[in-house]
This record gives sequence, C-alpha cells and structure tokens, in this order.
Amino acid sequence: MDTIIDQIDRPNVQRRPQRRLLLSAGAAALVAGVGGFVLGQWLSPSPPAPATPAPQESLPTEVTLSPEAAQNYGLRTAPAAMQPLARSIRVTGTVGFNELRLAHIQPLARGRVQAIEVAIGDRVRAGQRLAVLDALDLAEARHQLAGAEAALNQAQAETQTARAALNRATELVRSGAIAQSELERRRAEMARADAAVETRRTEVEHWREMLTRYSPAGPPGQEPADTVSLPGRTPSDARGGILAPFDGAVLAVGATPGELVDTNREIFTLADLSTVWVMADVPERELGAVKPGAAVSIAVEAYPGRRFPGRVAYVADQLDARTGTAKVRCEIPNPDGALKVNMFATVEIAAPLGRDGLVVPEAAVQAVDNQPVVFVRTGETRFARRDVTPGLRQGGATEITQGLQPGEVVATEGSFRLKALLLQSRVEGD
Repeated sequence: MDTIIDQIDRPNVQRRPQRRLLLSAGAAALVAGVGGFVLGQWLSPSPPAPATPAPQESLPTEVTLSPEAAQNYGLRTAPAAMQPLARSIRVTGTVGFNELRLAHIQPLARGRVQAIEVAIGDRVRAGQRLAVLDALDLAEARHQLAGAEAALNQAQAETQTARAALNRATELVRSGAIAQSELERRRAEMARADAAVETRRTEVEHWREMLTRYSPAGPPGQEPADTVSLPGRTPSDARGGILAPFDGAVLAVGATPGELVDTNREIFTLADLSTVWVMADVPERELGAVKPGAAVSIAVEAYPGRRFPGRVAYVADQLDARTGTAKVRCEIPNPDGALKVNMFATVEIAAPLGRDGLVVPEAAVQAVDNQPVVFVRTGETRFARRDVTPGLRQGGATEITQGLQPGEVVATEGSFRLKALLLQSRVEGD
C-alpha cells in the first residue's frame, strides 16, 4: 500500500519544485525587463541637434551695365517726386452714352424719303448727308420766297418811279407849272412806295428764315446745306438733305425710301462715342470724399490689364433709397471705340488725403530676399540697390516713406533685370 501510495504521490511531489522553478524564472524575466526598460531610458541616445544653416552670401550693392545692355533691357528711369496723395475708392459702374452727344434726328420739314445713304453701325462725319428728302414744306418755302423777292423788286421799281415823279413835281412847283397840292400828292405816293418796299422786304426775310429752318445746317462756315451735292437750286427743286450734326456712329435708322414723313418722325439716332459716361454707384459713407474733377480710372473684363482714365463730372444730389448709393457720372475718353455701351466696369476714384508724399512709379519697386528695394542711378549705366519702405499705392505709383530722397533717379521699366543680375551673382558664387 505504501508503495502504491508513494507511486501515486510522487508526481505531485515532483511538480512542486517545477512550479517554483517556473515562478522564479518568470520573476527574473520581469525584473530583467523592467531593468532593461529603465536602463534603456537612461542609455538611449539624444536626438541630433538641428544643423545650423550656412550664412547666405551677401548680394552686391551696385549693378553696372553696358550701354548696349541697358538699351536691350529697355531700361527706363524716373525721378522720385513729392505729389499729393489720394486713396482709391473702388466701386462698380456701367458704361453709357454721352447724352450731350446723342442725337435723335427728325426731318425739318414734311416730305417723302428719296434715299437713305447710311446703315446702322456706320461712322459718319459732321455735315455728312444721311438721307435725301423731297420736302413739301421746303418747296413751299422756296416758292413763297421767290414770290416775295419778285414783289420786293416790283416795289423797289415803283419807289424809283415815285421818287422821280416827286423830284419832277418839286421843280414844276418852283416854276409855277403845277399847284402845291400836286406836289403833296406825289410826296404821299412816294411814302406809300417806300412802305411797300419795307413790307416786301419783311416778307422776303420771313420766307428766307423759314427756308433756313427747313434746310439742314451744314458745317460751320458753309451756307445752308439743303442742296449739298444736289443740283438745281430752284423753287421747283424741293430735294433736301438730312445731315449729321457731329461725328459719330449711326445707332438706328427709322425710315425707308418712299415713306412720307413729318417733323415728329425720328429718322436717325446718332451717338458720338469718342467720350462715354460711366455711371458709378458710390456708397453714402464715401460720398464726402468724391469731388467733381477727381481722377478716375476704369477697367472692363474685355481688356484685362488695361485701364481707361477719366474724371468725375457730376455727383448726384440724391441717394437710391433701396441701395444707399448715389450715382456719380464719370467722363471717360474713348477715341478708339474700345468701350461699348452697357459694359460692366470696375471704377476707381481718387480721394485726396490732404497730404503730399514721395512717390515713384510702381515698376520701380522690386523685392529682394523679401525686402522692398529700388535701384538708384549713380552713373550713366550704374545703379545702386537701396532698401526702402513702401507706403500707399495709387494710380500706378508707390509712396516711399523711408530710404529715398526727392529728386533721386530710380530705374522703372526693366528694373526687374537689375534684380535678376543681383540674384545671378549669388548663384554664380555658390
């Protein structure tokens, strides 16, 4: 029994030392791991220190060009000058007609259109004939004028006869051949003849004036142009021309040959687009700074990068209650016709700041290593780099608050070439 029991209990006895051994090994591993962790914390290498950047090579302070290089670069210069400063008020606007040069042309007399000599879009000159009109009122005026001139001639002839009779009667009275009463009668006839002449002369002036009204006026210095390029100036020839009052473009034609028209019928619409109006919408808070005569420049999407200069002509006396803005009319020269009516425009209006500042053209200011610089001319083709502090920008010019003196000449167009030469010297040095 003891042997069997011993055989049964032996495995249990043998297992206990193994558990102890395993427990001891686990504890040793745990201690070793913790020790290794702590030791690793103390012994791990520190991160490398950031590398110190190499000092950047300084740029030269002067650039010298040959005369040929300066010409090839298109180098231009301008002096720094004191000028009144102004801030820019940026608003939107719309291009419109110059309403002082927009004509709705109607015939001066009733008549029938014989010919239309222009089309929509044509450019015409002042005094150019637009249409030929068989004018009924013009024919009547010419007929009446001819009759009045004939009556005047007759009255003048009767006056000469009456004057001769009066002179003869005066001589006969002195010789006693006729009575004094006959002399008085002839004197009365002379007075009636003179009055008739004045009446006929008035009628002639009346119909001549009517003829002038019915006939279109030609360019300054010319006679009434009712017969311009038309032969036969007689009362039976009633043809007259409808002429352009100024240079411009034909916008509309409202009649066709053969139509009978009267004086309230609009035949042509003519616009002079050499100057256009831009109506800008200026907020109430900016109105106090906008004055008539202020400089204006506009930009339109059709011509990126191009600006059209002009001036403020009128500031409205009332605001739009819905938008809180007032209309400001700007006059913009448009000699090449680039600006079209109803174009949307961005308008910049110069508002004076009440002080002067030293300014240079905007192209003169370059950036080198994030520092604004200009290149001051120190010789015929020699330029010195000068660090500056820019201020306000206005109308293509930049204010310089520090680093430049009035009268110093700086490079403008082509100054970026001088900057490129400076940076090139750094690259070659590397």
